[in-house]
Amino acid sequence: MKKYVKYSIGFSGIGVLIGLAISLVFNYLNGSTTYYPSSPNFVNQFARPLNSVTVSVVLWMLIGCVFGFGSLIFELKNWSLLNKTIINFCAYYAGFAPLAILCGWFPLTWLNFAIFTLIFIVIYAIIWSLNWYSIKKEIRSINQQIKK
Repeated sequence: MKKYVKYSIGFSGIGVLIGLAISLVFNYLNGSTTYYPSSPNFVNQFARPLNSVTVSVVLWMLIGCVFGFGSLIFELKNWSLLNKTIINFCAYYAGFAPLAILCGWFPLTWLNFAIFTLIFIVIYAIIWSLNWYSIKKEIRSINQQIKK
């Protein structure tokens, strides 16, 4: 239990750090003179801008936990890579999609949700492929060292 509390704190911190960094980049790219933790429509839902920042931080913490705990699926020893990938993808999507909606990152229509889903699938596939290639390269290197 203690281990998972530590994980939660770490994953939450990483989520906040990444969320803050991304929101700052978007604010600078948009030439904003006021900090918006998310879209202006999201911020306008709150009585005070500080409330939107607080809610954003909580959402970023949850996003960090979704991706952090989801990554632990790949540490399971007796599952195939296919099973791990399918369960990991489903956990990420089921956890992240509602949080992305709550963050106000896109207007909630079927078309926008379909676009979000497509982008999510493409990004997941790219990251998974890069990770797979990196691991494959590492295994080759280890095997070559063993042969020496």
